[in-house]
Amino acid sequence: MLSADQLESLDKLPESLLTVYLNTRQNEPARHLLVPTSLTWLRKEARSVADGLNAAQRAQFETQWSRVEAFLAGRHPHEKALVIFAGPHVWQLVPLAVKVENEIRWGRPAISQLLILAEEHRPYCVVVVDKTGARFLRYQFGEVVGIQNRSFTVDVSQWKAKDMGHVTGQKVHKTRGSQRDSFDHRVEAQYARLCGETAQQAADLCRREKLAGIFFVGASHLVEPMAADIPAESRESLGIIREDFGGIDITGLGHRLVTPIREWEREHAAALVQKLLHAEHGAVTEPDELLAQLQRGAIASIVVASDCRLSLHECDQCGWADRAADPVCPKCGAGRHGVTLKNVLPRLARKYKTQLCVVDGTAAKRLREAGGIGGWRRQAKQAAAG
Repeated sequence: MLSADQLESLDKLPESLLTVYLNTRQNEPARHLLVPTSLTWLRKEARSVADGLNAAQRAQFETQWSRVEAFLAGRHPHEKALVIFAGPHVWQLVPLAVKVENEIRWGRPAISQLLILAEEHRPYCVVVVDKTGARFLRYQFGEVVGIQNRSFTVDVSQWKAKDMGHVTGQKVHKTRGSQRDSFDHRVEAQYARLCGETAQQAADLCRREKLAGIFFVGASHLVEPMAADIPAESRESLGIIREDFGGIDITGLGHRLVTPIREWEREHAAALVQKLLHAEHGAVTEPDELLAQLQRGAIASIVVASDCRLSLHECDQCGWADRAADPVCPKCGAGRHGVTLKNVLPRLARKYKTQLCVVDGTAAKRLREAGGIGGWRRQAKQAAAG
């Protein structure tokens, strides 16, 4: 799992830091030692980074690299990939259940790849409901973690007492006909109330935990009333899975949820790209214009293909980034260095409080045909919301 608060804390780590992204095992589930090719690559890249530093920085780098190398030596990994942040007073490990691009950086904490991964594998609130209650879960990277439970209690004792009929001696009349219908309606009304409260609880949890959306999982007669009671601002990111998973343990749920959630994500991404590419006003789909407007604070949200690999130049001083080949920054005149879009886009999005959505599959293919990236101007999005 990768929470928004965790990303925030990593971004605030001090500079003079070694950041390492490394795939630690292949797709086979069996445990084994670190992949030799990854280690070979890592050692080679470490030497290359060290050669580019001055004497003082090289000494600091080599100290942290020695810590990392000692930690990795002979280790049996449990995760698919690992991110390490190492500094004089820092040692942070982020295990991941998905592959990364092997990377080693020195200086400020390099969290761009983590930010992209967090957008590609967004966290969701999953509510699994049956007649006994609701389980609130956090889903990310195909894994499920429990958050809290809610029991459904329907007290029918008073209804039964009133509907039992006339009592004579030891005999009672059974509830039947219209009385039975009335009893059932009362039970249904109680469940409707409980489902409505559960929907509001899910929306509150989603906001508090900074989750990207909500999935209601259960029989239709339970999840559909919940969907109807969800607050309007949460409906755009709501998914419904009409399956009774109430009796499945948390480990089994992770496997059962992967396919339906992935299908919902693809449909949602396709609709988002369709809306962007066919918008008459407010959309920007030309990469150079989008980057310029983003860095002026004019872009509210961005959609980017997961495999969009635009090459940019970034200013060493003010951070301005564009596709121009000029080695001198057009804004401040300082020198520039080459970067990829993935290196700078997440950081720019955070700086200018711009929403970022990463899409893949068919949606990414359509977006690539238009440049690989697009977005909405702030005024246009606010007008659409109003």
